[in-house]
Amino acid sequence: MEFYIRELPDGTATLMTRDGLYLFTFRNLDSARQACEDWYRAHGHVTGQITALSDGDVSCSVCGQG
Repeated sequence: MEFYIRELPDGTATLMTRDGLYLFTFRNLDSARQACEDWYRAHGHVTGQITALSDGDVSCSVCGQG
């Protein structure tokens, strides 16, 4: 499964699926990143480098503010 993190102007961050399904909103970006990385570790996957934009190969990408 590929996750994206949408950072909002108020500092919260929403973890969402590739299809745009919102899974959970966290207090901050670091918490959302940690949850995403923990999910991949628990399911035996290696996470990709978190970047500002997804290139299709990244598991936990941050989608800019919106």
